[in-house]
Amino acid sequence: MSSYSCVVVGAGPGGIVATKELIEHGLSDVVCFERSHSLGGIFAGSYDSLTLTSSSVFSMFSDHWIGDGKEHHFWSKDEVVAYWREYATRFGVLDHLRFDVDVMRAHRDGHGWRLDLAGGETIHCQRLVVATGNNRFANLPDWASRLTEVEWMHSKDYRNPRSLAGRRVLVVGGGESAADITLEIARVAQRTWVSLRRAPGWILPRHRGSMAADIATHRGLYGLPRDFGSTLSELILAHEQLENDPVNTAAAVLNRRISGPYGIWSTFGTKNFSLPEAIVHHGCQVIGEITDVDHGGRRLCHSDGLWLDDIDLVLFCTGYRGHTPFLPAPLQDADPRRLFKHMLDPDEGSSLAWIGAARPGFGSQFPIMEMQARYFALLTSGKLRLPEQDVIRTTIDADAASYLSQFGHNAERMRNLVDYHNYMDSMANLIGCEPPLLRSFFLEPRLWLRMVYGPTQATQFRLRGPGSKPQEARAILNKIPVCRFNHVVKAGLRGRLRYLLWR
Repeated sequence: MSSYSCVVVGAGPGGIVATKELIEHGLSDVVCFERSHSLGGIFAGSYDSLTLTSSSVFSMFSDHWIGDGKEHHFWSKDEVVAYWREYATRFGVLDHLRFDVDVMRAHRDGHGWRLDLAGGETIHCQRLVVATGNNRFANLPDWASRLTEVEWMHSKDYRNPRSLAGRRVLVVGGGESAADITLEIARVAQRTWVSLRRAPGWILPRHRGSMAADIATHRGLYGLPRDFGSTLSELILAHEQLENDPVNTAAAVLNRRISGPYGIWSTFGTKNFSLPEAIVHHGCQVIGEITDVDHGGRRLCHSDGLWLDDIDLVLFCTGYRGHTPFLPAPLQDADPRRLFKHMLDPDEGSSLAWIGAARPGFGSQFPIMEMQARYFALLTSGKLRLPEQDVIRTTIDADAASYLSQFGHNAERMRNLVDYHNYMDSMANLIGCEPPLLRSFFLEPRLWLRMVYGPTQATQFRLRGPGSKPQEARAILNKIPVCRFNHVVKAGLRGRLRYLLWR
């Protein structure tokens, strides 16, 4: 029986960065299993036109530059997979990957794990990393089972709109993928509707002019107390109304549906203008939640009290349910909210970790994966120790209460939703790699400017502490774009002045 210090399951971004961090911390007997024939995870098999909603400079890993001139670019699925392959090659991850390997069952075996692989092979490992992503098992509403006379599919099976030309299509859901898919369907379909149970998340564009809009996801703004979110929302909405652009106006109408005490910070970002573009330019109509099904789905009633007739296809963009079938039964449907930092089960300690079970409201998921991987590698190599059990459980309860207070019903519905900046800083505190903001303000003001008014991506957490690479980090940070003095920066400065005066 083969034996490893650690097995990583899944060669998407979480598995790649976890394997890389384990190697860097001296664990040479690490293997990463991927059930498909290539790295990239779910991204490699997603719909044809998939484009990330976080810019390349935000989505990059901390110590592998994207290339000059690409800071405001948004990667296609092929481009991001190529970046991960380049990253894996540079850091020696490819030598630790095994493709076409499906883990069928994981059993507790003393202080480690016994894994049964498809084909009959059995291996042993001391620690196990689950990096299989959250987009494998479709989440469907109850009424989907009543669609017996109409074609339907989930977005995980959607590839392109070619077969939908001239048809009447209902899209259910309003997240980022739903918005992009809706736009490309609306361009060719006879009619397109989007059914929303609530608001679709706060809509903002990929670009503001030539600059990636998420450059404004920086400490200068997100370092403010969250109760400034309602004021920030009104300032942004007022600016969008002043622009007198129909797409901006449509986005503002949808954004005004957001409820919650912290406005924009009570929800998640839908970081593209695809849905308002579909509404304005292609006649897409937004309707309420589907409440009744008739004639096997040919007629659908929505919460506005009206019926849709002669629907040809229903496309569910209703997300996924977290499920890991190869784990022991009590862990297969682990609630991210009950994991320490959305990654460690209190009873399993550092013997089992989930990488990628935290989704940021704004920002990018990939820097979060990297911070999780760094923390786990430090635990595995013995360079850090977990807090005591009572501290772990108290932290889990406090984090869950904080997210429920901030995100409300979204926290209940999306159990992996986190506040990006608060989460990243809490992980930096655990690792001991907090950015030297005060020191930089006095000694390296240019660096400070990029850490505070450039995107809060992963590189600033490489300046000091375990795993630091200060020289490389400074070189990268000096290339990071700084947000322009636009309405978002002005809103942040107004917020800082407000809190300064109040205190």
